[in-house]
Amino acid sequence: MINYVEKYANSLITTRVVDIFNSSTTQALEGEMFQDKSNFYEIRYDSDGNVTLISTDMVVINALMRDVAAITQTNVNKLCAEESVQVPYSSILGSMLIANYGGKYTLKMELLGNIQCNYRTTFESKGVNQTLMCMYIDLFADISVMLPLYVKNVKVSNNMVVYQNLIVGKVPDFYFQNGIGSIDLLP
Repeated sequence: MINYVEKYANSLITTRVVDIFNSSTTQALEGEMFQDKSNFYEIRYDSDGNVTLISTDMVVINALMRDVAAITQTNVNKLCAEESVQVPYSSILGSMLIANYGGKYTLKMELLGNIQCNYRTTFESKGVNQTLMCMYIDLFADISVMLPLYVKNVKVSNNMVVYQNLIVGKVPDFYFQNGIGSIDLLP
């Protein structure tokens, strides 16, 4: 019984929150600072056409992540305050045959903590002297659902490509060092 209700509530909440993640990211990207996607990264070439520098503008990227997180936080708070998950009473019986029939009861939702927003960049070889560079925004949220006998936490995550560039020219192998550990970005 509870297993079906959990799955039903989990899928409904995940769908709604992922829609919010996507629309919030799209809305944030409409900001004036983000219209010119070349503001995210600068790529410099030498006289032979080889890439000598890929530089990140962290002010622009941090502003984008701040805007995405703020818009998402507002919209998820609104979702939790104004909407609820409706589950059919017949789902209590646990039978899939009659699970969607009868009246419905309401499950309340509550956001736990803040929306988490991160970015990451990937590099992928796309042929001779061509590398595809992608920047993703990763979003995470914890939503609490008040079930009849207990509280169920639903973790929702999603990522969206916000920048993509095919770099033509020999890209050097380089090593990226961050605060957590080392990541070899290019083979």
